[in-house]
Amino acid sequence: MRRWFFAITGVLIPLVVKAGPFEIHTSSMMVAGLASIFALIVEAGIVALLLTFVGLRPIRIFLGFLLASIAVFVLVFWPLRERLPFAALEMLVAAIDAISIWLLSRVPAFQGDSYRRLGWIFAGIASLIGNAASFCVGVMASGHLWFWQY
Repeated sequence: MRRWFFAITGVLIPLVVKAGPFEIHTSSMMVAGLASIFALIVEAGIVALLLTFVGLRPIRIFLGFLLASIAVFVLVFWPLRERLPFAALEMLVAAIDAISIWLLSRVPAFQGDSYRRLGWIFAGIASLIGNAASFCVGVMASGHLWFWQY
């Protein structure tokens, strides 16, 4: 029963928080680009901090997840932003982020001495928290807090 709760929560949270740096209403592409970069850096930092609790090396996992997040943003999110509904796209990105977190945790170069095996639930939660933080930073970096609507 607990697994279903986490699975359903994991699917619904991106719908509620509108995660990701896409919802930035700005007239300047440079501002939108900088806001996206800041959002991805903060997302990778928060995920790296969360993953230190399972014994992963913070600097290495930060750099690895930052590269994975940039790849997901450029190769998946940006091309599909007009083809898929926003909620479906956010769920896809959160799922891909969770998979990349889980895969990165399996690489021995990222594992510290106190490494404990990372499960799917923790990877999903870290992905959701990171995506929610990236949305907040993206909105703040764009300077348009009044566009944050539900």
